[in-house]
Amino acid sequence: MDLTRTCLLSIPLTMGLWGGASINLAGQAGLIEREGLDLPAECILGETCWVANYVDVDPADAALDFHCNPRTYNGHEGTDFAIRDLAIMVRGVPVVASAAGIVRSVRDGMVDVAITNEASRAHVKGRECGNGVIVEHEGGWQTQYCHLRRGSVRVERGQPVERGAPLGLVGLSGETEFPHVHLMVRHHGEVVDPFTGQRATAGCGREPRPVWRPDRPVPYEEVALYHAGFSDGTPNLEAIRSGLQETESLSTTSPALVLWVDIFGVEAGDQIRFRLISPDGKLALDHDQPVERAQARRFAFAGARRLTPAWVAGLYTGEVTLTRVRDGQAREHRVIRKLTLRTGQ
Repeated sequence: MDLTRTCLLSIPLTMGLWGGASINLAGQAGLIEREGLDLPAECILGETCWVANYVDVDPADAALDFHCNPRTYNGHEGTDFAIRDLAIMVRGVPVVASAAGIVRSVRDGMVDVAITNEASRAHVKGRECGNGVIVEHEGGWQTQYCHLRRGSVRVERGQPVERGAPLGLVGLSGETEFPHVHLMVRHHGEVVDPFTGQRATAGCGREPRPVWRPDRPVPYEEVALYHAGFSDGTPNLEAIRSGLQETESLSTTSPALVLWVDIFGVEAGDQIRFRLISPDGKLALDHDQPVERAQARRFAFAGARRLTPAWVAGLYTGEVTLTRVRDGQAREHRVIRKLTLRTGQ
């Protein structure tokens, strides 16, 4: 069966169950409790993928993750593992089964297009998950994988899969604005936050009992400076997020040197500092930028104009540091990038 043209089941981003008889896994209870879950993608958290949004555990109208921080949005029932840009999506990042089980339902064939307005949002209504896979596990557990790349789904309903088995590729289908895999975990039909092992409606600040693999714990990212780089003028955000602007060298006669950063999870009160250190150790740029409101994703930049006939040639170091004060304690999160300025380029 050509799954790229067939929708076997509607897979909405809701907590309910889906049509069709449940697959019998009786007598095998306890695998998730015993062995835990793996990441749903072949990536290294903090290096090649990052958490964009956590499960919203606040049962009211507020949006809070399990640490009582706003690293989520209201009603979000999964964990979003994002990759850096569209070029990496095109190269292909495998989505894999977080635990052994049996495929319950699949969908493929939806295009990879970012949601940009209400019209595009309405177009995927009822199919918010996009291309996806649901795997049923022992003991009443389910995992759901959303926003897979069109044509990439490799499994069929009823197929047994082992932990780490490829299900498809990270994509941009359904209701999403950036390439990622949305992992939703359920136990007996109720959404569970994998970072706490508790129902999503349990509230924040409770003692966590994560369902991740004990030998591969998944750390919490309160903020992620996931991408940074340079340009010689105002950065082209569309090109950067498409993966089309990778600048490792510029000319010593460039009109400006600009350092930019893309961040998941900024909060009001954060301070972003941009520093560019020239080969002679002098600061070519030192700029502080306050954050006035919480944003799930923020792109920021600062730059310096050339005031001399040429910049000093050689290797420059760009540092972006986000400082956050919580409970009277300041914590710094930093990303460092290198840039070479060449004469005659």
